[in-house]
Amino acid sequence: MNYKTVLVALDGGPRCADRVALGARLAAASGGHLVGLAATGLPDVIVSMNSAVPDAVECIQLSAGFLRERADQVARDFERQAAAAGAPSFEARVVEAEPLDAVVALGRCADLVVVGQTDAKTAVDGVALDFPQQVVLHTGTPVLVVPFAGRFETIGRRVLIAWKDTREAARAMRDALPFLRGAAKATLLAIGDARADAAPDDDTLRDVLAWLVAHGVAAEARTVPRSGEVGDALLSMASDLSCDLVVMGAYGHSRLREWTLGGATRQMLAQMTVPVLMSH
Repeated sequence: MNYKTVLVALDGGPRCADRVALGARLAAASGGHLVGLAATGLPDVIVSMNSAVPDAVECIQLSAGFLRERADQVARDFERQAAAAGAPSFEARVVEAEPLDAVVALGRCADLVVVGQTDAKTAVDGVALDFPQQVVLHTGTPVLVVPFAGRFETIGRRVLIAWKDTREAARAMRDALPFLRGAAKATLLAIGDARADAAPDDDTLRDVLAWLVAHGVAAEARTVPRSGEVGDALLSMASDLSCDLVVMGAYGHSRLREWTLGGATRQMLAQMTVPVLMSH
């Protein structure tokens, strides 16, 4: 399995070019096709269609025209950058829809979706603050979330796999195989149960390691007892091992529980320091 179609969500934000550069490298490494998606969004003119607002239609048309022009410019910037990067196969798509709806729809026909971590201090017009979460939840495609701070010239050389005996973790590991096969080192990290303060079952880890080896992945396993937030443990281990990618299942609990009681997915999306590949 390779990432034959890499979809990058485009916007007018300051880090869009970084995501495009990363997407171009990933597509080239897989001999794949790079798609840049620029969604116009919908006109923000909320009017009542009655005689009290005689210019309503004209206002909406002007707003829609501005949004289309902005999306066209983002698409042109993508094409210039992809061509300069030497991407062998690429295209820009401009879609008249909300960014989330457009990315989810086209993302279901991609092998990998690249989005940016939300930076509340520099929010992008038309892009919801929970955009990455919603893309992860609804595309059914692995999503690579790129932090809003830092530069990532390499990705996937040293990978940390967050392992838990769940469907989401198993799917993320499978979805990350193109990265894992090319990694110089992959570390399977299992964090014990907080109540028992115990490490996970060794038999399960042996089975997972055997599966990785069978797929040509050079991996080792580590187990640690839980002594705090899972997200903190993952970020700390990623730093200790100089990892440039974390792989994890997303929303193994209900999203309501994640947001009311906290959770590893929520914490990683808020505090990530390296790119994170998430699958749900």
